[in-house]
Amino acid sequence: MSEDRKEALDAILRGLEIEKETFDFYTKAEQKTFNPAGKRIFRWLAKTEEQHYLKLTELYNSLNSQGRWVFYGGTTISLEPADLGGKELGFDTGDLDALEIAISIEKKGIALFDELTRKTSDPDGKAMLKTLCDEEREHLRIVSGKYAALKA
Repeated sequence: MSEDRKEALDAILRGLEIEKETFDFYTKAEQKTFNPAGKRIFRWLAKTEEQHYLKLTELYNSLNSQGRWVFYGGTTISLEPADLGGKELGFDTGDLDALEIAISIEKKGIALFDELTRKTSDPDGKAMLKTLCDEEREHLRIVSGKYAALKA
């Protein structure tokens, strides 16, 4: 096995750990918040992180056994629309802490996928990692926006 492939596999394993921790965090955050808007966002984030974990697992297996990258076109999970029938309440103080942690987690994911993209020479690998990184950036945008709105 080449040193480049071993390095990529090690990085993918780090990515799997981050995605698992992130999924667990978002699942717990969804269970702990009583706010419907908070539950909706955390549920969506958990589902997308689960898809990332599954795709990274597929990638690891393919790269390890065949030396091939896999295609990833992005997640198809959309954020559920807010309940427009009633007033959307703000998060309570505990949820602000959860959003701060979520921001930190998403930044770690972005850094990892950026690093992997730079180290990957395979065009399919670069495309896959860029898509994953773009999705993490979108998560960060949404979580940061909600956090900023609640801090104001």
